Amino acid sequence: MLKIGLVAAALCTAATLTGCGPGYIPSQVGLTVDSTGRPVIVLEDCRKGELVELQLFDESRKDTKLPIAQYTTSKGAKSVQQIPLATGDARWKPVTAVPELRAGTSYKIRSWAEKHQSFGGLTVFTPEDLQTLKPGEVRYGVQQGSPDYKDDYRVTSLDEFAPARCD
Repeated sequence: MLKIGLVAAALCTAATLTGCGPGYIPSQVGLTVDSTGRPVIVLEDCRKGELVELQLFDESRKDTKLPIAQYTTSKGAKSVQQIPLATGDARWKPVTAVPELRAGTSYKIRSWAEKHQSFGGLTVFTPEDLQTLKPGEVRYGVQQGSPDYKDDYRVTSLDEFAPARCD
């Protein structure tokens, strides 16, 4: 029994030291609003087309590791997709009820490949951030590589957000 424990500890240590874990899929997650001002997730996954899960986190909760909502699709797509935050759409179905966004609260959306083998882009936002957007404008994070994961945010048109590789 001690031998099994030592082997398990060695494997965990090796995984930590080598950085084993989910790989990164170059992609982006942003937000826009529809014509009535409701939030819409914009997922750009043009290189791989492997992202099949989105998670919504409430960053003000004590346990920010548990999502407050999840969306899944049966198959990824090499495209830019727009998914209504409150309801999902024909492809992207909410697995759980999607709660109303609360003013003054910070939220994060993260994208994943099947079985969390890889992760894609993410974005952090507040409902107040979305109130500044017009339909067709996308707000998304630009990673700065800082150790505290603070990103800069940019607003651009949907056409500029969708890279040429999506055409």
